[in-house]
Amino acid sequence: MLSVSLPAPIRRYFDNWFDSHNPPSPDAILLHNRRLYILPTRFGYLFAIMLLFLFFAAINYQNSMAFVLTFMLTSLGIISLWHTHKNLLGITVSLLIPRPVFCGESCELKFEVSHANNSKRYAIGIQYADQVPVYVKLEPAGTSKAKLRIPTAHRGQFKPMGMTVFTRYPTGLFHAWGWLKFDLPVLIYPKPSTRVRLHQSMIEQYDGQTSTSTIEGEDFAGLREHREGESLHHISWKAYAQGKGLLTKTFQGQARPSLWIDWNLIKEGSLEDKLSLMTALVLAAENEEQKYGLRLPGTLIEQGYGSAHKHACLQALAVFRQPDFNQEFTLEND
Repeated sequence: MLSVSLPAPIRRYFDNWFDSHNPPSPDAILLHNRRLYILPTRFGYLFAIMLLFLFFAAINYQNSMAFVLTFMLTSLGIISLWHTHKNLLGITVSLLIPRPVFCGESCELKFEVSHANNSKRYAIGIQYADQVPVYVKLEPAGTSKAKLRIPTAHRGQFKPMGMTVFTRYPTGLFHAWGWLKFDLPVLIYPKPSTRVRLHQSMIEQYDGQTSTSTIEGEDFAGLREHREGESLHHISWKAYAQGKGLLTKTFQGQARPSLWIDWNLIKEGSLEDKLSLMTALVLAAENEEQKYGLRLPGTLIEQGYGSAHKHACLQALAVFRQPDFNQEFTLEND
């Protein structure tokens, strides 16, 4: 955040101070004067020291050209200070709700950076913790998009840490930045186990009963209205082309077994191992278009299928026994 390296306790103090003066926001954040900070960079401090030496040398030798050079460089520094601050002033930054990922994958934080000014903005960086920043350029009254990929190490629902938007344009003598904190959820699913098959002990048989479903059976049963979350594979595109809307094909055939993914039926492994196995079972059942439900201590999700149902099951597994939903989305080494 700052332009100089600071010891960890001092940096945490500054982070807490910025947090208290810049509360989290679920909406876009406008960088006005009270949200912007500016300090010299290392080159800026060296530049100031050089100006002092030039000034004292000019006094000592009574050299008018040395005075002119000193005052010209001082003017350059002042103009640079103003332009660096102006490069961030009036910018609006918004964070899109992050897409859920599985633990171990990279979470993508997507930003929209915009401004209503008629000037161009250059070399605007966005940085999350100590990750490599991304840079954008803004055209007059333009909008740019930026994407940060953050590694994940723990399942659960988190809030993004405070992050910085900064610039050192045009001379690199000053570092101007704003503190951003968004009140948006970051959802990390448990990492699924590999090579998992649906356990027959978790399956309820229908004893030869017949049913009507969207799963391919023996006989075509008709069309019904498409439900959100169902596979697009079963949509009747012919009916859609005729202007009848989205209709789903149904088939009459042998009922497939339903599945209960039950915490109590998994006897071995740690808490995270069990959640990893149940996550894999949810994905396996969804891939096979099999109706399934989820049983966790204190949580019951009735049987169903589709993307909305899958997300509800994976979210329940992600936040299972998570004590605090306001935890920050930190990096593994933090």
